[in-house]
Amino acid sequence: MRRFIGKIPRILRFAGSSLLELCFPRVCAGCGKINVLDAGFWCRHCREELTIIGSPFCPRCGRPFQNAPESSDHLCGECMESAFHFDTARSAVLHTGIVRDRIHQYKFGGRLYWIPAFVELCESTCARWHLEPLDLIMPVPLHLKRLKERGFNQSGLLAKELGRRLNVRVSFDSLVRSIWTQPQTRLNREDRLKNVRGAFAVTNPGTVRNGRILVVDDVFTTGETLSECARTLKKAGAAEVHALTITRALPRT
Repeated sequence: MRRFIGKIPRILRFAGSSLLELCFPRVCAGCGKINVLDAGFWCRHCREELTIIGSPFCPRCGRPFQNAPESSDHLCGECMESAFHFDTARSAVLHTGIVRDRIHQYKFGGRLYWIPAFVELCESTCARWHLEPLDLIMPVPLHLKRLKERGFNQSGLLAKELGRRLNVRVSFDSLVRSIWTQPQTRLNREDRLKNVRGAFAVTNPGTVRNGRILVVDDVFTTGETLSECARTLKKAGAAEVHALTITRALPRT
């Protein structure tokens, strides 16, 4: 009897979840159709359309080698020159198609209901990544001015949900953006690096000292923002800094 009573909360949660699915069926984040065949947030067809990033890629920054599908994993030119300060970085999918559109809707249109679908992709990437246990997850911070303009930090909401799924503590105020910077999308590669240099600060070094940290953002474009976050965290005493994004934008060739 006691064993049954102990299971009551779980039974109620399952019943509540089932009722919610019945009244508000889950729809695919890609096509918008009711997704009754799969447990995730992407139907089978749309999942097959996603460009999941896998080998061959750079084992450090995660850049895929699309033009050399038969090659093995190897360092890209930037990582051979030690261009980045993070230890490793991964992105779930390429920044194309429906995922790119959904990120734009989420980031600039406030469609927060896409968060679980994004985090599902990120969680799958973490499972393939085989990182050592993390001590802390933190989002790339927004400057207070931009946070007030947008109303939310898109990276912060992603980090919160990912931390809940991975059972890792999330810190939203250990790393802050102390200097106002121009949007990176308007700048070229060289100006992006200058734009974020010194833009971040650690408010309490004790929270990151000797820690293994995962920094979360929405898009990996050139990597300067994530790299500068890692440089700042390591300067404050972090042992390792890894970076995770939903998508990876590749330069046009």
